Amino acid sequence: MMGKSRVDIKERLLKEIQSLPETEALKMLKLIHFLKEEILDKEKQGNEESQLFWESFGSWKDERPPEDIIREIYESRKSTSREIHL
Repeated sequence: MMGKSRVDIKERLLKEIQSLPETEALKMLKLIHFLKEEILDKEKQGNEESQLFWESFGSWKDERPPEDIIREIYESRKSTSREIHL
């Protein structure tokens, strides 16, 4: 299929489908629809979601000095004295 133009591919696909009996052509239509909707579109959607995920990473912007940020991190990690019952 490499080197074939989009028009050539469409014409070959149309010839293949036209040569089928109507019931078989309907099955092919359902199969093509399934491939397009359930596989190809989901791959595209997955790629878009992955892209959004990776774009969410970036540098941290904060006006506070580093010492204040570090102090806040340490303070938030202090253990609490809670009773644990087994």
